[in-house]
Amino acid sequence: MCYNINKERSKNYLLLHMENALVSLPRINDKTESNAQNALGTIMAGQTMLLIRNPRAGSYRAQNTFIEAAGIIFRSDYKTYLYSTQYPGDAARIVAQTGMEYDVVVCFGGDGTLNEVINGMMHLEKRPVLGYIPAGTTNDFASGLGLSKNIVEAARDVLNGNCVPVDIGSFNNERFFSYVASFGSFTKASYSAPQDMKNALGYSAYLLEGLKSIWDFQPYRVRVKSDTKEVEDEFIFGGISNSTSMGGILKLNSSDVDLSDGLFEVMLVRNPKNLIQIQKLLHSVATKHYDNDQIAFFKTSRIEITSDKSIAWTVDGEFGGISGENVIQNHHNAISIIKPRPNESR
Repeated sequence: MCYNINKERSKNYLLLHMENALVSLPRINDKTESNAQNALGTIMAGQTMLLIRNPRAGSYRAQNTFIEAAGIIFRSDYKTYLYSTQYPGDAARIVAQTGMEYDVVVCFGGDGTLNEVINGMMHLEKRPVLGYIPAGTTNDFASGLGLSKNIVEAARDVLNGNCVPVDIGSFNNERFFSYVASFGSFTKASYSAPQDMKNALGYSAYLLEGLKSIWDFQPYRVRVKSDTKEVEDEFIFGGISNSTSMGGILKLNSSDVDLSDGLFEVMLVRNPKNLIQIQKLLHSVATKHYDNDQIAFFKTSRIEITSDKSIAWTVDGEFGGISGENVIQNHHNAISIIKPRPNESR
């Protein structure tokens, strides 16, 4: 990706937004904000943080809580700059352009905003530590990390948590993802649900969109080749993930997922031909037992998925393009992210 923008102009823009935010922040009596221990140890004077906010992500309640969460961040010992995204792709642009100037980049938004921030970071030679305050609708990646669902608590965790490495995936060597690339049934719901509906209804918006296609399974004849398995069959769903949740609907046991082992969890759901196979499929989803004749479940670090027909893909809950030849690669421990200390996981 190429970003052509004046750095000094962007820096001034960040300072302007920082000043506007500071004058509107309420005073909060919270001793945990100062001299906090973070992923880098005790915060040193002069350490810098870029706080990126997507003002359209998540519920209205989440956005209303932003001021309180930002107050915790701004009263820490970091020199903090605030940037509110203006349009899709803006978070990736600002991080790719200025990310190397900061010690920590914190994302306030949903899975889509986090995806943009990670895409920006992956283009940097020196990557800052990543902090995440999940404020979206499903927050799949946050669930896998054990981040707090409480926005204010998540802001405190950014200051007090531990730094851990996580794997990042690349899709056709064009874009990166934090937790899933998928095709087939239900995947369209994540990006076709209107943003206003997601803000108002939350997770229910995804379910409403998913129900529209529950009896409209479209099988895809695909060939799958990985370093651990090769298979060719008709599948109604395929997911390559590094998370305990795919689209908020398909859940994996936490014992099956390691976010830093260099491996994806791959799930391929075969096209059910009769009611017995449909029942077996539903039972697998309910019990989280996926390795059977109806579902192929395995781990791999690299996978190729090809089809004679082009397939629409979803990447971290956003539209990922249409392609018949796809290569997905795991980038082991590519990014360091802050998560709660073990006794503070939610």
